[in-house]
Parts: sequence; structure tokens; C-alpha cells
Amino acid sequence: MSFAIRVQGGIARAVTVLTASALLLFSTLSWAEEDGGRAGHGYVSLSYQYISVDGFEASTGTSPIGTVDTHSLSLEIDYHLTDRLTIAAGIPYIRKRYQGPFPHDPLTLDPPRPWVENIDQGDWNSGFQDFHFGLKYLLKDGPLVIEPFAFYGMPTNNYPFFGHAALGQQLWKFDVGSSFFYFPGLSNAYYRADIAYVFVEKTLGTSINHWKIFGEAGYRFSEHWTGRLFFLLKDCKGLNFPEDFPPPRTTELWYLHDRLIKHNYLNVGIGIDWNLDSGYQISANFMKQPWQEQVHKMEYAFSVGISRGF
Repeated sequence: MSFAIRVQGGIARAVTVLTASALLLFSTLSWAEEDGGRAGHGYVSLSYQYISVDGFEASTGTSPIGTVDTHSLSLEIDYHLTDRLTIAAGIPYIRKRYQGPFPHDPLTLDPPRPWVENIDQGDWNSGFQDFHFGLKYLLKDGPLVIEPFAFYGMPTNNYPFFGHAALGQQLWKFDVGSSFFYFPGLSNAYYRADIAYVFVEKTLGTSINHWKIFGEAGYRFSEHWTGRLFFLLKDCKGLNFPEDFPPPRTTELWYLHDRLIKHNYLNVGIGIDWNLDSGYQISANFMKQPWQEQVHKMEYAFSVGISRGF
């Protein structure tokens, strides 16, 4: 999908999701050239990602809260209903583990919440996160491609959101934006930008609506190999820790803090795509986080994915 990023615990899950659409870019365009249109074609992709986190970037600096390891497996499907209209959907399966001195224990809240699972005990917390679906429309084709999109995301289940090892924020989200692709003449290079504004379900009347901007520059070295440099920026409204969460941190406000904090960051990465003659494409990516604000501090992330056009 063009820009279906969900944020969980302050970490974007979807370098793999973004890459899945990028690595299919050339194959989808080639279908249009071969048979006169994209209608009836599409692709399915399966992506794996690992994220390593160490610490939390608060207003007072990096807080040594411990480590969080995240594994995710994402399934994405795009189908071109017409030459211009595309429907897309996807779902990630997440597996997270927190290890550190500051677990979020629901029994320490006032009042205690024994019905809320304690997911910060050093064990793996696993499950499906948020299902997302939407539409993309090819507004302009040619050297400059413009493709607006709209996606809706909703939790698949009542997973716990209180804890470092939370699968997500358990909130609905609505992304509206557009993808832009530019292919200069007489060059194997391409440039891409995805810009979206995300409306998020409010918590305690607080908005965490945000902008997401994805940029990429790629070069097709041969018919089979493409290299990419990319970045992902999230700029969000929301609260700050610790000033907006005064002690004692046992109240309803603290219970809901992961739904209220900004979770801002800039991720940068490098990737490579391998286009097989059989219609498959394989992608690999590596990512770092040079800037973060009110978010778990990512050390690095890597992902691999495979896609098949049809």
C-alpha cells in the first residue's frame, strides 16, 4: 500500500510495508505497458521486520528504561479494480518483548486493574495488531505520477496497550494523502514522496493527529537490481513526558499515556530490491533513527520481504 504506517509503542512497524509498495513499482508499471492497463492485476507481499529499542527519549533526555525487541510479519494485498483505482488491505502479526527495570504493572494503578494483562514481565507478547484497508487513485501518469490515497485502520482485537511490549495503541486511524513518483528522462533513477495526514481517535479529548512523510531516491542498476535511500518522518501532536504526567503515576492519565504521548521520530535507511524473471521480487532494508522525541529510542531495524505480481 502507498502509505499504511501504524505506530506501535512509538516505533513505526512498516519499513516493510512501505518497501512492499516501492519494490512493486517497476513491475506494476511494466504490466501497464505490456497489456495496455493495470486493471485486473495486483500483487501480494509478505514482509518480516526486526526492531531493536534501547531507552526512551523524554523531555529530559534519554531515559534508560530498558530494551524492547519487536518482530513483525506483515501481509499486504493490492488489486487494481481499474487502470486508475486500486484497493489495498493488510494486517501485521507482532511479537514484542520488554526487558528492563521499569515495567508497566496494571496492579500498581489506582485503582488496580487485575483484568489488564501485565505484558512487561520479560516474556514475548504476540498477536495481530491493526487491520488496514483503503483506496488509491492514479490521478496522473507519465514521468510524474500522482496517486492520492485514503486508508482506514482499526484494531483487530482487544489487545493490551499499557506496557512497553504493547502491540499497538488500540485506536482507529484514518490516513489521507498522496504518493508522488518522478522518473527523469534518460535516467534509471526515480524519486518518490508519500505525504499523509493521519486522523487518530482521541483519548481524554487529546488529539494525536500527525503528519507522516516518506521520501525515497532509487536507481535501477539493471533489469534485476534496484538500490534505494529513504527516510520516514513523523510529526505528531500530543503530550510530553515527564512534565505532562506528574507523580503519582498511578492515575487514569498514566494508564492511557501511550495513547497520549507524541511519538515523533526521523528514520533513515538503505535498501535493495531483486526482481526475478518469475514475477517475484525480494527486498532487504536497514534503518537507523537519528532523531526522536517522546518515543522509544530505536537502535536499528532491518527487514526482508517477498512479493508476487499477478
